[in-house]
Amino acid sequence: MSRRGLFGFAAGGSLAAFGEAAAASGGRSDRDVRRGHFRAIVIGSGFGGSVAALRLGQAGIDTLVLERGREWPVAPERHLFGSAHGITDTMFWRRRTTRWPAMLPLPVRPNLGVMEVSQEAGLDIACAAAVGGGSVVYTGVTLAPPRRYFESLYPGALRYEAFRRQWFPKVRAMLGATRMPDDVYRSAPFTHSRLWDRQLHRAGLRTFPLDSTFDWATIRAELDGAAPLSATVGNSDFGCGNGAKKSLTRSYLPAALATGHVRLRPLHEVISLRRRRRGGYLVGVRRLDAGGTVLETLELSCEMLFVAAGTLNTNRLLVAARERGDLPDLPAGIGTGFGDNGDQLNLRSQPLAFHGGSQGSPSASAAFLHREFGLPLLVESWVLPTYSALPAVITFGMTVDHDHRGTFRYDRVSGRVHLADWTAEKSAAAARALRSHSGRVAAANPGTLPLTLSNPYTFTGHPVGGCVIGHCTDLHGRVRGHRGLYVVDGSLLPGNVGGANPSLTIAALAEHALAGIIAAGG
Repeated sequence: MSRRGLFGFAAGGSLAAFGEAAAASGGRSDRDVRRGHFRAIVIGSGFGGSVAALRLGQAGIDTLVLERGREWPVAPERHLFGSAHGITDTMFWRRRTTRWPAMLPLPVRPNLGVMEVSQEAGLDIACAAAVGGGSVVYTGVTLAPPRRYFESLYPGALRYEAFRRQWFPKVRAMLGATRMPDDVYRSAPFTHSRLWDRQLHRAGLRTFPLDSTFDWATIRAELDGAAPLSATVGNSDFGCGNGAKKSLTRSYLPAALATGHVRLRPLHEVISLRRRRRGGYLVGVRRLDAGGTVLETLELSCEMLFVAAGTLNTNRLLVAARERGDLPDLPAGIGTGFGDNGDQLNLRSQPLAFHGGSQGSPSASAAFLHREFGLPLLVESWVLPTYSALPAVITFGMTVDHDHRGTFRYDRVSGRVHLADWTAEKSAAAARALRSHSGRVAAANPGTLPLTLSNPYTFTGHPVGGCVIGHCTDLHGRVRGHRGLYVVDGSLLPGNVGGANPSLTIAALAEHALAGIIAAGG
């Protein structure tokens, strides 16, 4: 299939059905969708899992991708996702009340929504639940960490120059990341972006444009009234059904399925991992319907198991497997070294300045502040739809924090894995850094209110760590002491990205890992 035909199908059809059809046309399918053994199984279809699926498929390895969430099609003619302005049952993963920054806690019916928000002790952790993983719900920022911080997190292990020259560009090209065009930046919904830049410039801070995976043609269609409004009114945290995001369902995943060696099974929730008696691994799975009802419980087997369920759920699976005795000799370090990437939110108001009639969600700009505020701090222009009609700008901040880490532990009474030791103090230094930054900006902009508001509870949309590369795994994600077991998602990162959003680094680490695994034959 041509590239145009391939991605045209991805925009309008079912990826799962496409994967079965591609496998059948290649002569490698037994046409039995209930087949239980595969050479490789990939758990998760986010930035790590999608990379693994593509590279395994290109190597001719019979691969199954398991995704707990639903597959959401692009539907330019209708709204698929809810938002702060229109709460729906499909926003949250199995919650009874809404839980999101600046969103009132309203009752919702438990459903298989696109966002899981886990209220851990001391920290809310947000992660995706959909085919395409975090690429469905993130803000599209595709940013590499500065060299100095990357090297401080992986001393002597991973070579930054190799990532700068090879792995970061490879991922950017696959995702189609580009900067916001000037005509979009100058449009009314991005008045707040221009105001944010102006405020920082007046404070003597230098901003730079961000690479983004938003589809500017769709953004322009929204601006012209030719597409349903989503990104231009800030409704992207729970997905853009009109195709405004170039998610993994338009890049890595359809390319993987087109190899004819990869299948995708949505609504398959992995619940257990254990060793197979004659080698390889057994994966316990609940097959769900679209409403979350368990249709059946089954066990699949494989020789190569790639765990890419996202930081929260990879830790849940591996820590539980070790403590229950299913994989008792997993490294003791699994579950440790978790961090929140120094995530912080902040609102700043300048009531007499015009902020635009609505606030568009693609982040236009950022600034890196290395020494001014205690911790190195990356700030990005952001938006919360709840505040889009107010004279306020939102800043999303991430700090380079080497010190504050948490641990996932298994509770034998409940049979669940929890973040056991996170406290508000572990987020306090990052909060102080962002408040100090916002105070400086407010002081340099007459008419800005002296009070800046931060999120009332600790929150991260960038959970990383728990199966740290170079400690629990080798430099290609091979879990120590377990042949054929790999980790290729955000849990590899040592609790911090190093001054960046994690998506690019996760995918680049996965590209690096898969290249080494395939070259070595495992």
